Amino acid sequence: MAGGLTTGLLTGNVGYGIAGAAAGAALAWGAVKLVQYHSQQVRTPEQDQSLYGLTPSTNSVLVKLNKGTASPETVSPGQQVTIVSDYSLALPPSQGSASVQEIYALKKDGKLLFQSPPQTAQRTAGGYAVNAAIPIPADAKPGTYVVETKVQAGSSYDVNQAVFIVR
Repeated sequence: MAGGLTTGLLTGNVGYGIAGAAAGAALAWGAVKLVQYHSQQVRTPEQDQSLYGLTPSTNSVLVKLNKGTASPETVSPGQQVTIVSDYSLALPPSQGSASVQEIYALKKDGKLLFQSPPQTAQRTAGGYAVNAAIPIPADAKPGTYVVETKVQAGSSYDVNQAVFIVR
């Protein structure tokens, strides 16, 4: 952090120095990637409709995130947190499957620290459970972190949040 401020002071560009300091603070998160990613269908369309009341549209794809959690809720630097999401996919009767993208964004104090590349798969209608582990860098700052999960199929998407604390 001091390196970015020093550069800004030496060059006379304080904005550059502040940006450099912020980049240094987020540097540890730049090497982060999803590990142990796993997604699978866990409910039929009929079970989804019974559980969540989600009914298929006659002409469009519908995605609905039902829940998202972080486990454990409190971690230490160097550990990992697992994000568990559950979503429903409803398809028109004439459509057998849809391309679905799952994307994760990690934020602290409203600032984006990491965004995963999209995990894309062909899915049939029903309910899906997704687990993705995120390693916490050894030098992660204490505080509250938010993981936004976005699931998108065509023009339909939904976003939810899971929160965890680094102590």
